[in-house]
Amino acid sequence: MGSWKTTVGRKLAETTGMEFIDIDDAIEEVTEMKISDIFREFGEVRFRKMETAFFIEKAKQTGMVFSTGGGIVLDLENREILKNNGTTFFLKASTETLAKRIHNTEKRPLLTNRVNLQSRLEEIWNERIKFYNNSAHYVIETDNLNPTQLLDEILNLLEFSFENH
Repeated sequence: MGSWKTTVGRKLAETTGMEFIDIDDAIEEVTEMKISDIFREFGEVRFRKMETAFFIEKAKQTGMVFSTGGGIVLDLENREILKNNGTTFFLKASTETLAKRIHNTEKRPLLTNRVNLQSRLEEIWNERIKFYNNSAHYVIETDNLNPTQLLDEILNLLEFSFENH
């Protein structure tokens, strides 16, 4: 959350001519429910099962840029897909930076009604950091980058021709 996955993912897809899919947005469209409503009505476990099922099916396709929810790494099968299909980037930011970037916690069920946003982000970070690192081909520190710089870094790592950019 707040790592610019969606912002940069859209620009990356546009630049490379690929299709962009934000997993959370797609689940909301398919279910006709907000993620926060799914959490409230069915719980996190049920949401994670939906997320995994959707991701597994979509990951079979090629020519796509995915923005996954940060919790996608909690499932072993998802981590294996991230590592073995395509190229995965971990857009790493400090919890301080993330807390500054995140403005709307209402649509983020794991952050809703939190008194200390940064403290909650640290809890999530500590639970997931090893999964993020193990699932990524590349780790990019984003604290001191803007979305355009981040996109350029990704394109450089992908050795994308800047003549096309």
